[in-house]
Amino acid sequence: MEFDLKPFVRALRGKDTKKAREWLEQAKSRVDLNDEFGRGYLLALQGMLAALEAGGELSMIKRVVNGEYKEEQVVELIKDARGRLSRKFRPKDEQGFDTALVEVLQEFSGERA
Repeated sequence: MEFDLKPFVRALRGKDTKKAREWLEQAKSRVDLNDEFGRGYLLALQGMLAALEAGGELSMIKRVVNGEYKEEQVVELIKDARGRLSRKFRPKDEQGFDTALVEVLQEFSGERA
């Protein structure tokens, strides 16, 4: 499962939740909902969007979008999520969730895997 997250991240960065929601709805149609990894991946993206829509001030993604984290802090968030991904015993849905988190944060930071 490979997504081009650039449009989604661009919409998040611009705080355009309508465009982000539209992109997410299209992405949902490309995911096999019987696939635990895919469900976890989508759950992470949905959670990011929901956090922005709800306006929670302590939300990690909202703080990233608003530029409240320095580049080094975003890189540290990526490192932490990668650390969780390296644990092979983790359920597939959690692996999908953390993969989505890493990929979105990489788009925000400009870092590449």
